[in-house]
Amino acid sequence: MKIYKKTILRFFFVIEIIIFLGVYFFGGNGLRYLNHLKSENNVVKYKILALKNEICKLEKDIQDWNVNDFYKEKVAREQLQMAKRGDMIYFVD
Repeated sequence: MKIYKKTILRFFFVIEIIIFLGVYFFGGNGLRYLNHLKSENNVVKYKILALKNEICKLEKDIQDWNVNDFYKEKVAREQLQMAKRGDMIYFVD
């Protein structure tokens, strides 16, 4: 009877460990989910860094626009495809 009781207790202990490990690794907030969140966090950090770089570039463009008349003319010619009177315009196919 005593051996039977120990065997049953060991069996339930092993089942409890298996359930615990299953929940620990694969549960709703398990290790797999935490690793997924870490990788998603890294992606968001890279996006934030890229957006900060873009903001710096745009701030530099705004500063150049406000200070430098040559920059205004460059933007008008290249991006807006404008020309001054008397400029020769060439079309390339």
